[in-house]
Amino acid sequence: MGKKQTYLKYLATASGLFFLSSLLVKYFDFKKGVFEGNTTALLITEIILFLIGCLLLGFYWFVKFYDLNKEKEYVMTKKEKIYFLSSLGLYSLSLILTMIFIIAAHNIVNITTLFFVMIVFILLGLIVGSVFEMISRLGYQSYVARKEYEQAQIIKKERIKKMISEDKSITEEEAKTIVSTNKKRTKEAETLLKADIVKKKKEKDTNPFKD
Repeated sequence: MGKKQTYLKYLATASGLFFLSSLLVKYFDFKKGVFEGNTTALLITEIILFLIGCLLLGFYWFVKFYDLNKEKEYVMTKKEKIYFLSSLGLYSLSLILTMIFIIAAHNIVNITTLFFVMIVFILLGLIVGSVFEMISRLGYQSYVARKEYEQAQIIKKERIKKMISEDKSITEEEAKTIVSTNKKRTKEAETLLKADIVKKKKEKDTNPFKD
C-alpha cells in the first residue's frame, strides 16, 4: 500500500510538471525566441505537454477512485470526502488554468503578467490539492495499517502454535521470541534461533553446577 501511494504521488507530481512545462515553453519562447517565430511548432509542443499531463492526472484519479470503490469495508467520513473532492477540484482547476493560458497566450502580445499570475495559481492548486488528498486518506491508511497488524498477529499466533506442537520442549515465550513480528527474520534464521534455544536449554539441563 505504501509503495503504491508513493508511485501515485510521483504520477500526480509528474502531471503537474508537464502542466508547468507547457507554460514555461511559451514564456521562454516569448523571452528568448526559442522557436524562432514558428508558432505552429510552439503550439504543438504546448499541446503535447498539456495532453501528457492530462493523461497522467487522469490515470492518477482513475486509480484513486478504483481503490475507493474496491474497498467495501472502509467508508470515508464526511470530512474526508470534502478533502478528497476539494483535492480533485483543485487539480482540475490547475488543468483548466493551464488550458486557458495556452489559448490566451497566443492572443496576447506581452504574456509576462499572465504567465506569473497563472503559474502562481497553478502551483497553489497543485500543492494544496496534494495536501488535501493526503489528508483525505489518513483515515484509510490508519484502517489499512490496523488491518495489516491484525492479520500479522493472526499469522504470528498460528506460527507459535505450530512451533510448540512440533517441539514440546519450546515454551510459548521462546516461540514468541523466535517468530517476533518486530524483527524481520528469514525461515533459515528462525530455524537457527530455534536450534540455539533448544541447545542452551539442553546445556542448562546437563550442567552439574546449575542451581
